[in-house]
Amino acid sequence: MLKIQQYMKISHELPLGLMHYGYEWNDYDYCLPHLLDQYDQYRLYFHKAKLDKRFIIMDNGLFEGITHTTEDLLSKINLIRPNIFIVPDAWNDSTTTLVNAKSWINNFKPNLPEGIEFMAVCQGKDLHELTTTYQTLLDLGYKHIAFNHSSIAYQEMYPENKGLKASMYGRMGFIRHLVQTNTIDKSVYHHLLGASLPQEYMCYNEWDFIKSGDTSNPILVGAEGVRYGDNGIDWKPKEKLEHYFEKDLSDRFDDIIFNVNKFKQFIK
Repeated sequence: MLKIQQYMKISHELPLGLMHYGYEWNDYDYCLPHLLDQYDQYRLYFHKAKLDKRFIIMDNGLFEGITHTTEDLLSKINLIRPNIFIVPDAWNDSTTTLVNAKSWINNFKPNLPEGIEFMAVCQGKDLHELTTTYQTLLDLGYKHIAFNHSSIAYQEMYPENKGLKASMYGRMGFIRHLVQTNTIDKSVYHHLLGASLPQEYMCYNEWDFIKSGDTSNPILVGAEGVRYGDNGIDWKPKEKLEHYFEKDLSDRFDDIIFNVNKFKQFIK
């Protein structure tokens, strides 16, 4: 029987003026909780997405530099009821990340509505810490685990590349290490958090245990009037999504949609 290739599901975080393309461009919706309070349109989008039975992953705010209280995050979870919530983690800090992961799964998950799963992120200062974090998350009972796109460990793994290329090769190398050492649990839902360079996503089509990824990169690159080449790009915009969140990007629409479609080609 012919096996049908299952492609990774992708979501691009969108500014307000492009959110009406969410269902068309994205396989699922990725929610940034701090924006729920700031923008009615954003909150209403996710209410509708839930009613329409869209798959939703909710972030914890680390990459955006937002420090939520536990009470605030629990409130946002109950408001949106995402399919997956990413529990708080700490950059390059395995210990804090694991303490949080244990606390959330033991103390908060049992009291949340049924159907909300927790995802934890692998953090660490080197390959050993990343691997130990992954193994410990499995021991804690996590069935959803994310690999972040930027770690000091990646820079140490590929010192000859530095910067964005080291981050790209580092995440790929970490996942390859998990596979080669038979550490990976292929029954677990794995997620790619963000992207240092978009062409990285070309390299995962044989690893069907990676179920989803999220990145605003096609939007941000297009917002600067740049289109991806066939092999991606070698730089990353300095501005994050919020810089463009309320801006009119109609003059950049053709570049943005070009990159969104090109990214779809990267993952196939």
